[in-house]
Amino acid sequence: MPNEIIEALLELGLTPIDWVDASQFSKLTGIAEQKLDHRRKKWPEDIVWSKQDGNIYFSIKGYNEWLTEQAQSRYQKACGLEAAQSKSTLSEKEKPTTSRYHTQQLRKALRQPLKLEIN
Repeated sequence: MPNEIIEALLELGLTPIDWVDASQFSKLTGIAEQKLDHRRKKWPEDIVWSKQDGNIYFSIKGYNEWLTEQAQSRYQKACGLEAAQSKSTLSEKEKPTTSRYHTQQLRKALRQPLKLEIN
């Protein structure tokens, strides 16, 4: 019966508890328990995971919020909204570069023979 309640809550998007151990987090998210250590390096501490008394716990709520932020960021980047929000720091007098790496290109100088005059 308790598993049925948990399954029903999960189907509704509700979690009966927020902070869980790796085993429960793996079951709830579908992320293999062996991969959690590696993925934890990318997740913010005390939001998605936390170490307490030598044990690692994961927050379902924190993970959902982090995942939502990542999805929104990828969406904005895909739509080009991220570039529109950034502001150039170049002054109006300077000509911005067109290189995708934002490095200025060197201009070729014309070779002109030097004329030496002896007085």
